[in-house]
Amino acid sequence: MAATSRILGRAALFGTVAAALLGSASTAQAAPCTSAAANKCTVGVGEMKAQVANAFGDVIDSGWMESGKIKVRAKFNIAPIGREPLVSVTLPATALVEATWTEKGFIDLKPLDGATGKMDVRYTLLPSIEASIYGISITKDATGLINDNIQGASFKYDVKASGTVPSWGFDPGQVKTPAPALSQSTIFSLPFDDLGVDPGTVEGTLAIQAATSPTFTFKAKEVSFGPASAGAKGAAARVIASDADFLEVSATIRGEVSYAGSLDVKPNVVVDSVAGYPTFGLTKFSFNTVSKAYTGAPVAVSSNTVNLHIPLPNVKVPTAPVSLGDVKSGGSASKTISIQNTGELEAVYTVTSSGASFKVPGGELKIAPKGKADLVVSYASNGGAASSTITVKSNDPDSPEQTFKIGANGADISSSEDDEDGARSKERVVGGIDSTVVDSGCSVSPTGSRTTTPGFGLAALGLAVAAVVRGARRRR
Repeated sequence: MAATSRILGRAALFGTVAAALLGSASTAQAAPCTSAAANKCTVGVGEMKAQVANAFGDVIDSGWMESGKIKVRAKFNIAPIGREPLVSVTLPATALVEATWTEKGFIDLKPLDGATGKMDVRYTLLPSIEASIYGISITKDATGLINDNIQGASFKYDVKASGTVPSWGFDPGQVKTPAPALSQSTIFSLPFDDLGVDPGTVEGTLAIQAATSPTFTFKAKEVSFGPASAGAKGAAARVIASDADFLEVSATIRGEVSYAGSLDVKPNVVVDSVAGYPTFGLTKFSFNTVSKAYTGAPVAVSSNTVNLHIPLPNVKVPTAPVSLGDVKSGGSASKTISIQNTGELEAVYTVTSSGASFKVPGGELKIAPKGKADLVVSYASNGGAASSTITVKSNDPDSPEQTFKIGANGADISSSEDDEDGARSKERVVGGIDSTVVDSGCSVSPTGSRTTTPGFGLAALGLAVAAVVRGARRRR
């Protein structure tokens, strides 16, 4: 049975609104293995951050509020302040991805629990108004209010808050923002004439007070590794393993940001004169506070792409048969055969022999990254032709079991399976091609079924998946 191997790779996440990606892809470099014997290694990609930079599109509508000869309707958008992001989500560099392979030709990538992210929120309320003041209609959007009337070009509403995001965001992360007291939260206050009301008709001031305490929620829907995705907490994405010294695969987080709360709105109106006659404060306009619950539609977000570099073991055994020549009856011979690990992670392997007269070392053996090991095969001759299949089982993800033939005294050690006496056994054929001759790999069909494809290499993998796998090719 092939040894199970695991690798830990750091990654991070989170998204931007309307595909506003932050920065370019970065690639993690291999770090020293934390436990080489356990076939685990950690790589880091640094902190990742994404931002919601634009105002949310949902409108919070107060409806019409009326007192005497004045009617007011206010509408609000939750929007960023200046060039600061409205929502910023960060996952630190301590976030981890675990890579495991227990089935030939496939690597499972799973985001791990542990690292806690952060969500920062800063927003303002952008108002627009409709009003009827003594029969004069007024319509002003936020841009018109700022450009035409608001000194300093900003509204008097600025709220900040921060909260945590569970690792990878599969569990929702929330930030509940504080609300100022309504009496102390005047969004704007303008004279009637600045709103287009003829002073000869009526003079006075219109102010809008508003306060809200929305809760912002981020939730990841999937972590994509090329075309494969992990769609829930604890789930893994399966990618194809190829003949390579490492796996380099892109990671992207896709999720959504939503918000909900209740808005309190109240107009304050002071009339100083009507038709040119002062009111001396005798004309009163009293408005009740209006409360409006709202739920914003979730906004899809997607992170910038991160490239994960995951070290792999890559074991190479002889591709040509090995002959010991003629060994007289009762004599013995041995052969030292080189087993190579071109990969970036330690290889762990065992060796067995199908022929009883051919002896190989027992137990678990190891080869350092980019290293070689000598395999000594010993033979005790009984005088006749003899051969054996030497099987090397390892933690190589795409080729966990490899074989080569060894023989003596003229035994047939061609591509067929031989028994102890050199007799030809049933050939192993895959798709009409002798798999003892052609190195084969694995691919995934569009339906998800597994297909064995002779000569599978880096080019085929590039067509099958977006994950880019690079590394030294097997010696033919």
